[in-house]
Amino acid sequence: MNSLETILRQLRRAAARARAAHYAVHGLVGAVAWIAAVLVVARLVPFERRAQVAAVGIPLAAVLVVLAWSLRRPSAAVLMALADIRLGLKERLSTAWERRTESGPMDGPLRQDALRQAAGARLPSAFPVRVNRGEASLIAVLAIFALGLALLPNPMDQVLAQRQADRVSQARAAKAVVDAQKKVAASDKADPQVQKILQDTQAKIREADSPRKALESITPAEQQLQRLTDPGTPALTSSAQNLANALSGTAAGRGAAQAISSSPAKGAQAVRDLASQLQTLSPQQRQELAKALAKASQQSQNAQMRDSLSQASASLQSGDTSAAAQSLNDVASQLDSLQSRQNTDQAVASAINGLEAARQELAAQADRDASGQGAQANAGASPSAGTSASGNGSGNGTGNGSSNGNGTGTGTGTGTGTGTGSGSGGSGGTGGTGSQGSGSGSGTGASSTERVYVPGQPVPGQSENDPTPLGPGQDVPLSPYSQVIQAYQQAALDATDQSLIPGSERDLVRQYFSQLGEQSQGAR
Repeated sequence: MNSLETILRQLRRAAARARAAHYAVHGLVGAVAWIAAVLVVARLVPFERRAQVAAVGIPLAAVLVVLAWSLRRPSAAVLMALADIRLGLKERLSTAWERRTESGPMDGPLRQDALRQAAGARLPSAFPVRVNRGEASLIAVLAIFALGLALLPNPMDQVLAQRQADRVSQARAAKAVVDAQKKVAASDKADPQVQKILQDTQAKIREADSPRKALESITPAEQQLQRLTDPGTPALTSSAQNLANALSGTAAGRGAAQAISSSPAKGAQAVRDLASQLQTLSPQQRQELAKALAKASQQSQNAQMRDSLSQASASLQSGDTSAAAQSLNDVASQLDSLQSRQNTDQAVASAINGLEAARQELAAQADRDASGQGAQANAGASPSAGTSASGNGSGNGTGNGSSNGNGTGTGTGTGTGTGTGSGSGGSGGTGGTGSQGSGSGSGTGASSTERVYVPGQPVPGQSENDPTPLGPGQDVPLSPYSQVIQAYQQAALDATDQSLIPGSERDLVRQYFSQLGEQSQGAR
């Protein structure tokens, strides 16, 4: 060796390699442990992007390894001392390094002796690259554990899939509302209030926690839209049409009639034109027009238009064309109002159509969610004995008597030429009497402790099978609540879809069965 600095460089390189291997193993343990921990948490709490979160541990561990490797460098004195100990140099290197700047009579021989001993030793062997067996075993165990967690089915995947489906459904519903908003804005019937309601509704749909919660914003929005309409619009529309029909039979008002039938706005302008032309009409035309206006007034269902038409008719008959023109201008103003109302009604109708499309999308997803919950409940439910009992008492002679109720009953029948039968229900049964007959006989109903079958109402869409006859002392076969609720829910929803039930009422039926499904799952 030429100098102590050369020895120090070799020791530093060897120490750096050894430390790199040591910290790399530590980092690998941390990375695999992080991945395993993320996979364990992912089985307990549903969260997305777990693969990305797990992968974050690898670069994080690498950064920590580099920081630890660079910050924990041993000093030169420590390296020399460790080399003396591990190579058996008996403190020659550390002493020579400590007195490297001294020039005493013994310092030169000490350095020469240290260099000779270092030349004959393998300096890199002072810092060998080693892997701890315990850490290697821990890495293997954690890797196998993490691999098993990654390959085995995760119950949270179903929850995440449902959440994704819910988000997609809510996005589609919100898009349907946005499309309706754009349609209203693009037409000449744009109403700021309608657009505001639609905008607020689509925001609530997007922000809702679930499709069921999003559904709760549909009905209030429809109610707000309905309040924008005027209940008197149909009456005013009918009055305008009656006016058009009455004017169509006159020579002077035929053009106005066609304009009114085309649209209230065009009709308003035509009526104003007619009012300005009254002075140019012949007396016969005025009388003819006055009769038509009187007829339209009688048929009018709107009080304001009725009064205006009546005044116009009376003024024409009296020859006051100026007053008649003023009354017709009032009629034109009412037609303008009708046009505005119809525009609002059409905008509201378009908005409600968009909300109904959103409702159908959300309702379908809410039904799928409820069906999934019901399936889980059915999978975990176990048959159990019910507490309800039904009774049937009957007496058989030459006639028959029967009683059906939620209790037990007894009955006998006897007859010699005539037969009677009677039954009594414990908690709701009704007695029965037999018919005329011949012969003799006796019958005994159910005992007070016997369970007998009472058929229930058939479920729509299901096949009706006769129950298996039960003998004395046999229990009625019962089905768990969770196994039949889905069939009843589907039957109820099918019934609502096939009848003229408002969307808000269908939501109540859907919410009722959804809550029943949650209760059965919680009882499990």
